[in-house]
Amino acid sequence: MALTKEEFTKHACEQVLRFTQVNNWNDLSEELKVQLGFNMGAMALGLNLSKEEGFLALSNARNGNISMTKFHEQVKSVILSHKIIVDEAKVAKPF
Repeated sequence: MALTKEEFTKHACEQVLRFTQVNNWNDLSEELKVQLGFNMGAMALGLNLSKEEGFLALSNARNGNISMTKFHEQVKSVILSHKIIVDEAKVAKPF
């Protein structure tokens, strides 16, 4: 069964929050970095985010211009501002 756009966007939001709970960008494996990038793109598209809220925020975290904690908090704020209710159990799930 295919996910609706809203369900897919919510899943992307949960995955971005999940993968941004690390201390540093390099704490993620290469596979998880790719998954984070994909999910950030899906989230940006689904929520109609600006370039600054999507790509540049991810780029700043990747380059170390902002901490992963700050990036996580920014993402969380954007998600809440769009009234997306994430499943905290999915966000907390280990990877």
